[in-house]
Amino acid sequence: MTQTVILGIKGEDGLWLVDLQSGTVTAIKDSLSGELGKAASLRSSDVTVTKGIDFAITASAETLVASGIHEGND
Repeated sequence: MTQTVILGIKGEDGLWLVDLQSGTVTAIKDSLSGELGKAASLRSSDVTVTKGIDFAITASAETLVASGIHEGND
């Protein structure tokens, strides 16, 4: 199983490294190169790049709380 995901959110600068195993999210501050650098540069052209993702959605913190996504976590 994949243990890390790199993501960028439309309207937000920069990319993020999500480590699923450790449960952390870290801003990527180093310059990107190779295929990852090319994919990241496409963001400025409004191109969406996905690889190995079968579901993703953005939501604000207010939306998550209002939708009851945290129900049952007593």
